[in-house]
Amino acid sequence: MSAQVEDLSRTALKIYVYLLESKDPRGVRDIARSLDMPVSSVYYHLKRLEDLGVIGKRGDGYVVVKIIPLEGYVFLGRKLMPRLLIYSLFFLGVSLSQAYAVIVDRSITSDKILLLVLSIVAFILFFLEGLNMRSKLKVS
Repeated sequence: MSAQVEDLSRTALKIYVYLLESKDPRGVRDIARSLDMPVSSVYYHLKRLEDLGVIGKRGDGYVVVKIIPLEGYVFLGRKLMPRLLIYSLFFLGVSLSQAYAVIVDRSITSDKILLLVLSIVAFILFFLEGLNMRSKLKVS
């Protein structure tokens, strides 16, 4: 993990993710209102992020000027998505294709049932852990 990410508190990360996912520059009061935080706390963390060179002031608000890699997350457009959610989609596909194969073939064997059960369990576990990771950085 990057030294910059380790220097950031959870609050600073939430502010960073909020700015990263927003299209337009955001002001201090707008960020504070959206994240339900005190303006002074938001201002303090914005200054820390600015000192690290991660965000910058543009016009009437702040924008992300440097994308820092967050361990366990990938960027899909402007959205930050936990990798575990993407992995869960793989297991969902395996589960659906196996269920389809069982229905079409009309033959149920122990290996098909085992694969179906394991892929469903893997989907559920990865999905729930992905949602848990997302909620840690949830901004709104």
